[in-house]
Amino acid sequence: GEIGMELSMKRSGIACCEKVFEYAMPVEQATETVVPDTMPDVERILCAEGMVIIRSKEVSEGRVTVSAGVAATVLYSPEGGGRPCRLSAVVPIELELDAPGVTQESIPVAMLSLTGVEARMLNPRKLLVRAVVYACVECYDRTEMSFCDGLEGDEAGDVEVLTDSRTISPVVCVREKTFVVSDEYRLQPGQPPLGEIVWHGVDIVPGSVRAVGSKIVFGGTVRMAVLYEAEGTGDLCSAGFETEFSQMLDTGVELSSPDCSVYTMLTAEYVEPMTLSGGERGISAEFHLVSQVVCTDSVRVVCVTDCYSNSRELDITSAETELGCVQRRSTVRATVHESLPASPPPVEICRVLCRTGTAVCEGGTLRCPVTVTVLYRAADGQFYSVARRLSSEAPAELGENEYAALVRASCSDCSASPTSSGADVRLLVDFELLVVKRIGVPQIDSVACGEALEAGGAPSLTVVRAGAGDTLWALGKRYRSTARLIAAQNGLAEGDALEGKTLLIPTARHK
Repeated sequence: GEIGMELSMKRSGIACCEKVFEYAMPVEQATETVVPDTMPDVERILCAEGMVIIRSKEVSEGRVTVSAGVAATVLYSPEGGGRPCRLSAVVPIELELDAPGVTQESIPVAMLSLTGVEARMLNPRKLLVRAVVYACVECYDRTEMSFCDGLEGDEAGDVEVLTDSRTISPVVCVREKTFVVSDEYRLQPGQPPLGEIVWHGVDIVPGSVRAVGSKIVFGGTVRMAVLYEAEGTGDLCSAGFETEFSQMLDTGVELSSPDCSVYTMLTAEYVEPMTLSGGERGISAEFHLVSQVVCTDSVRVVCVTDCYSNSRELDITSAETELGCVQRRSTVRATVHESLPASPPPVEICRVLCRTGTAVCEGGTLRCPVTVTVLYRAADGQFYSVARRLSSEAPAELGENEYAALVRASCSDCSASPTSSGADVRLLVDFELLVVKRIGVPQIDSVACGEALEAGGAPSLTVVRAGAGDTLWALGKRYRSTARLIAAQNGLAEGDALEGKTLLIPTARHK
């Protein structure tokens, strides 16, 4: 009998991180808080705000646990009137997730964003504080992505092979870095002097990211808003401060053209009034942060998409793998303008709080709910607030086969002005999106040899008129020839148009 033709696939691998678990859901928790004896009873709640502090994230066999807390501040109007009082509460956020496929070796990434805080009066000495946090949790495993880039074996020389090269964007590294940002803040000249801090909120705004060799340099800004009582008068005043930071992280991988998603969260923060070197009152702040970096890189891969033999039958199985290729990051700005009716009407706006919800991209449109709260003083000298949930939207500007792999929304500016019937609110919402193109990569899974083909049956030359979509490869496969033989016989160069041409196709001769 004849010796079977031996063939096997030559594979090359790319080290990467595969996402093995993904969870994205709003989580709601509530806690009761009691007004301390030293403080007056609650007449009405003005507003509630907060920030998320992450404590830990852990993986074990089939489980992911994330622990965090929402540091909430409630402002209320005391019984009998007077200045607003402030109450603090921590709403614990505990996530225990079933995560099949996750092991102790998996790398967890958690991004928790606060989408809402509200307080309800249970009685004049007790409040219920409720927080809604949108939790995105992902886990990655280090693995290798493999591609068949050729055939090997005794008879591989008898097989014609078609390869295709594609650029793909696998995740190549998932790392994190903890660091501290500290600063001292002075009030702007002309601002009333600082007394008590009534409330402060912290936002972390992502900045630029660049790669140098295997290192990633990423930046950002810690933005803090403060509501304080002016020394002497007790007037409520607001101020804003920011501190920029820059950090370097070693990925351990040589990067060619990376794209990084950086998720930065607070792990602790300390903000208090202090006396500055010039003798005036200012604020000292220390922010403990963790930045989680998920980095993709562009990699060119070559894979075998088809093959045939002119001497025997081949049994081929192939599959199409769908992969993403990062196209670009873009920021799309939406403007929201709305009139909020308020009674009694405001004479002076004290503070505008803006909280973005979960951003989505649906049908080519970016959407995000925005909750805006306006704290104001009315003609009677008392403080009031009005809150409304608004919606912001903008076109995503996606091309064919493109999708938004990541959408984040933040309020980059909010302001309000008093009107005779309420407050006129203007917001700027920035949608940050990562645009990925879906590409199908067809590749051969396996090749097995079958029967030998009859040697004598085919004519030595066939005359063919090339049709639409014909390629040298397709014609070679159809007429037991090869692309090389047809090109040589007809004096064709690579890339020549074939349609309508009359071609002489020689049959490949085998030993």
